[in-house]
Amino acid sequence: MSELPKRYDRNIRLFGEEGQRKLRKTNVTIIGVGGLGSPLVQHLALLGIGSMTPVDDEELDETNRNRFVGAKHDDPVPGSPKVTIAARLVREIDPRVAVTPVQASLVSEEAFAAVKQADWVFGCFDEDGPRSILNELCAAYAKPYVDLASDVPEPGVYGGRICVAWDGGGCLHCLDALEARDVQDYLSTESEKAGRAAIYGIPQDALREAGPSVSPINGVVAALAAGEFMCAVTGMRPPQRLINYYGHVPKLTTGKPKPDCYYCHSIRGKPDDADVERFLRMPHLRQRKH
Repeated sequence: MSELPKRYDRNIRLFGEEGQRKLRKTNVTIIGVGGLGSPLVQHLALLGIGSMTPVDDEELDETNRNRFVGAKHDDPVPGSPKVTIAARLVREIDPRVAVTPVQASLVSEEAFAAVKQADWVFGCFDEDGPRSILNELCAAYAKPYVDLASDVPEPGVYGGRICVAWDGGGCLHCLDALEARDVQDYLSTESEKAGRAAIYGIPQDALREAGPSVSPINGVVAALAAGEFMCAVTGMRPPQRLINYYGHVPKLTTGKPKPDCYYCHSIRGKPDDADVERFLRMPHLRQRKH
């Protein structure tokens, strides 16, 4: 294994020394390090990436303890930023991985800077609004973006999906992975939402509380994302554009992007044309938790 630590021996048996070196040179940013992002942090640290920037504005609460990988029973609530726990997890796994926690929301200068300096970006959100923003930001700056989602839409039905937008040949929009109404609602001001509600009424699903979320489902989705990232970086194969996970069946399916996507073709690698920094100029977005 030459100069590579023996801890990577079983990695190297799969994708070779050069693959491990490529991972060690890779810098990732993870936006959202909760129940879905924390197992992803664990997988990436175990793979032996070079550096990681976890970004999240929230602190641990009691309801997170059933699924937050790395949280200890005596971590104080309140008082334990999620990014601090994630950074501790990385250092406990492999102190050679440089980790820079950023306690900030997606729509902030700090988060945007973390995306711009990354080699790969991961998004772990509960809502499609921030997914849409991060999808556009990564397209504008030509950053490979892996989006993760877990879902329990009704009793007995559960799963999730990952989308890998890595070369301009498919993204959340052209893979139909976003609900347009949810994106519109997220980007709207409170007065705009109130106006629509007065005309059309308030959709029932807009009133629902947070749904179920358990470690095994999140773990499967995080492992699928880490696996596609591993394949892409080491050169084992190109990553799948879209993987849908139906855990209650169980089965996996894949999808193909639609042609002529604005985000994949018109603004990819053109930050000036995209002006994605316009989101930073929207006070109502900067005040939201993501």
